[in-house]
Amino acid sequence: MNKHFTSKLLTLLMLLFLVACNNDEPLVDEPSTENVYLTNVIKETSFNKDGLAAMVVDYVAGQGINLSADFVSMLMRDVDVAAIEYTTTGVDGNPVIASGVIAMPSGTSSYDHLVSIQHGTLDIEEAPSRQLFYYEMLPVISGHIIVMADYLGYGSSQTPDRQHPYQHNRLTGTACADMIGAAREYLKQKLVTETDDDIELVGYSQGGQASMATLFELQRRGQAGSVRAVYAGGGPYDLESILQTFLSYKDNPLPYARTGYLPYLIRGMVYGENLQVSDENLYAPIVIEKGLNKMFSTRPLSEWHEALGTDITQVIHPDFFDTPTFNGNADVIAVIDALRKNSLVNTSVQPEAPIYMYHSPLDDFVPYSNAVNAHKVWSSSTLTDLSMPGHVLGGIEFMLRYMGLWELVGPMLGMN
Repeated sequence: MNKHFTSKLLTLLMLLFLVACNNDEPLVDEPSTENVYLTNVIKETSFNKDGLAAMVVDYVAGQGINLSADFVSMLMRDVDVAAIEYTTTGVDGNPVIASGVIAMPSGTSSYDHLVSIQHGTLDIEEAPSRQLFYYEMLPVISGHIIVMADYLGYGSSQTPDRQHPYQHNRLTGTACADMIGAAREYLKQKLVTETDDDIELVGYSQGGQASMATLFELQRRGQAGSVRAVYAGGGPYDLESILQTFLSYKDNPLPYARTGYLPYLIRGMVYGENLQVSDENLYAPIVIEKGLNKMFSTRPLSEWHEALGTDITQVIHPDFFDTPTFNGNADVIAVIDALRKNSLVNTSVQPEAPIYMYHSPLDDFVPYSNAVNAHKVWSSSTLTDLSMPGHVLGGIEFMLRYMGLWELVGPMLGMN
């Protein structure tokens, strides 16, 4: 083959290539390997069934329930867990690195749905990604792949002043929805095949509110069609009623020594809504005098309750009790408005998925009226009364019901 022929052949090939690139039919790109959400895998580990059984037995024993370790072990299975970091949106609207955890039965090679479990209120030190396996992830033993976000202010997104947008609708839903996206990217990276993109949203207490907030966020993204159902238990969907419950104990001690939840809620609204307010206008004078408000940004939530005591008038500013004018206190009014804005019962949007609500009429933390009011508003909801007394025990019943174990374990606890 002479040089002139070779040169002409190369020229012809180049021309054909250029023609192909400029054809009306677009070229098909290779699928991108870049992640939209997942940024880092913090740690991967495994838990064997006996270890999980011991964890469960210890937890329920702390609630006054005794279960046989051998019996619990029979229900368990080995589990693989990964703590990950992902990109979500911070309070200021800018990207922030958050964290969460994924759990799946050992040996999982494919899945047709994810179960996003939104956890209850925890100390910041107890972020699920730091615990690696939090007891609310137990539905993994039923064969589910579990996804759990830490929430903003926990884990990798913890701030020096310990801020968390507690009960903030949009920020909660965004962080949890983005965690679901990050989980899918992680599973793809691990060569775990997705055969369907279905999602179940599950949560108790704060997790119940967070599950509904996540549903509404997925609806905003046009992804509601993937949500099979929401299972929400003991959730505070009416934040103004939560405040009214605290205010009702002005003349009597709280039935539970958890006064710290109210400053946590106030701080959550202030942080999430970027309110320009002063602690002196929101908390009782004695809190300011003793410098207890500094504890809010330095110590775990679990320590606030004892330090604040059970007299609610010694926790929040007197103007909170002066309804409906609040004595003209602009900072108190701003917080009240934020509570109304973030109350899920006030949304004009209807859930686009079946909502299975559970709540104990004897709940001593979150008033039963929250579930009743939400049930009236959400046309796709059903409401089941939990039979266990109190908020904490109600949470155990809720989880057992979701896992299909209540009929087996309930009688062992003396419940029909």
